[in-house]
Amino acid sequence: MDEVRLKICDLCGALNLMDNTECHVCGWRGHFSTEPAKVRSVIEVTRKLQLHGTAQARSLFWSLHQKVEEIGWSLRSWLSRRRRSPHFPL
Repeated sequence: MDEVRLKICDLCGALNLMDNTECHVCGWRGHFSTEPAKVRSVIEVTRKLQLHGTAQARSLFWSLHQKVEEIGWSLRSWLSRRRRSPHFPL
């Protein structure tokens, strides 16, 4: 299998395929860095950012899930109290 070759946009720092004539992020058509060490470091930083973003998204989802559960519990509790009330219409 052929290795995917990447280059780095000198203007915005985005990774691009070697075949791209312009940066897919900012449209730059100038020089692109192709140093293997630099490309690897950008890939590593990108991975770390993605992992951090995924962890943040999971944390936000979990917080939202807990809030929904809390609201559901409060609603069930309120309905239960209302049903026991003599003023609750059946």
